[in-house]
Amino acid sequence: MNLNTENWKEFLLADYFDIVAGKYHYPSEYDIGDTPYISASNENNGVAKKIDLVADFRGNCIVTGKVGCTAFYQPNDFCATSDVNVFYPKFKLNEKIGLFIVTVINFNENYKWGYGRQCRVGDSKEIVIKLPATVDNTPDWKFMEEYIKSLNHKPLSTTNRGVHITYTWC
Repeated sequence: MNLNTENWKEFLLADYFDIVAGKYHYPSEYDIGDTPYISASNENNGVAKKIDLVADFRGNCIVTGKVGCTAFYQPNDFCATSDVNVFYPKFKLNEKIGLFIVTVINFNENYKWGYGRQCRVGDSKEIVIKLPATVDNTPDWKFMEEYIKSLNHKPLSTTNRGVHITYTWC
């Protein structure tokens, strides 16, 4: 599939997402468990650790860190530190569309935000990104989904120290 960005349109994220802040939990409130605890991280899909609290946030959403505005798609229910913003979709979001959108957010927003200039909820509500658009100037969710699916045409593989590992990205 061709990814021609010339005809993409600008969209305000707040038009398509309800955006809320994460919730701080003191370390004395939890132990190690199974619930992902999302923080303002650049790795491991934002999961800092797994804790034993009941999830505060439902999955199938996007999370950004306030420092750096690094975005991740969160498929599962989770807890999140107060250093992140949670984007709940106002449309039918799925993993493929989520991965497309977080890629665009990361490409367009990471360089703008840092420790001295954090991307808080109010700032997140003002983020405008360019996305593929339909003829009626709405986001082309179908194209985004199909584009991400097209990247899965063959398994990724690597050979390390004589051991062959094949990854299937779904």
